[in-house]
Amino acid sequence: MSLGPLLPILLLGVVFWAMLIRPQQKAKAAQRTMQSALSPGDEVSTVGGIYGIVREIDDATVDIEVSEDVIVRFDRRAVNRIMRDIPAEDAARHRLHADDEDHQELEAAVPGVAEHEAPVATTDGAPEAATEPAHDDASEAADAPGATR
Repeated sequence: MSLGPLLPILLLGVVFWAMLIRPQQKAKAAQRTMQSALSPGDEVSTVGGIYGIVREIDDATVDIEVSEDVIVRFDRRAVNRIMRDIPAEDAARHRLHADDEDHQELEAAVPGVAEHEAPVATTDGAPEAATEPAHDDASEAADAPGATR
């Protein structure tokens, strides 16, 4: 009995296992390890793209604070990654409570972010009025009930 005809099929099976099955097994093992390492206080992201801080954990669920005093319960398998596993400069974008320095940087980068901006003064000292688009009475008359065009 010769193994010659069976060798290509066996080789194809080994390649299939090495390219598809083994990487999936490694990814699942890494996910289980990460989820078992969860602890209260960890910043996490879920598979749905929600970022928050872990507050409580049990065997099946995890409570995540997504905003101040807003806690949402997720299935433990929904946690996608722990933010300490990513570089600090990326994690800073997802923090719930930004530092005052971060807010000041945002104000400097994006005009109009400040919560209480002073009104713009005109040359005569009066605050500038908001400009409204020109009002066209002709279009309103044509849109009135019973009007024909």
